[in-house]
This record gives sequence, C-alpha cells and structure tokens, in this order.
Amino acid sequence: MATLNPGAWKRVTPSLGLTRAELDAFVAQARQDGFIPKGQAFSTKQACISALRHARDVAYTAHHAAEAERRRPSSRTRSSGALCEITAAEVNAWLRSLPPERLDP
Repeated sequence: MATLNPGAWKRVTPSLGLTRAELDAFVAQARQDGFIPKGQAFSTKQACISALRHARDVAYTAHHAAEAERRRPSSRTRSSGALCEITAAEVNAWLRSLPPERLDP
C-alpha cells in the first residue's frame, strides 16, 4: 500500500470494502496521533472500523471544541482602563451649566 498522507485516517470513511492492510494502516495513523490506545489490538475488520469511527468522532469533537475556544471573545481589559476620558468633575460642571428644567407652557 502507498504511503498515507498525514491525517488520512480522519478523512477516510471506514468500511468493509477496505482491505485489512488498509484498515491497519489507518489504525496505525490514528494510534500515532494518539486517538487509539497503543496497546489495543483488533482481531476483526469490524473492530478496526469501529475503532476508527470512534477515533474520528473524538478528533472531530476535540477540533470543534478548540475552534469554539479560539473564537470565544477574550475578556481582556482595555489598555487605558477607562471607557471614557471625561472626568466626573467635568461632567458635574457641564451639568451645572445647563438651565434648570422647566415645564412646557
């Protein structure tokens, strides 16, 4: 079998149509990426397929959780620390300069 591209096991749809050698190669890749335990052995093609499907689900979930975390807005504080540059004293002086409220005639 030809050399597999990195991460090929994530893109393949495991089925009984694949040869045992192909399934073993995909399992080896998933094992190398850490999604299948190193000591786990599979006696049938169906066991390989089930393990690959489970590994793909785990990888998919991990990828999307990382994407969601990356897109979540960070709660960094502003560098100035203030939303407004006008001081309270300036606001109070401006309010005092306004005419008193009057009722419309």
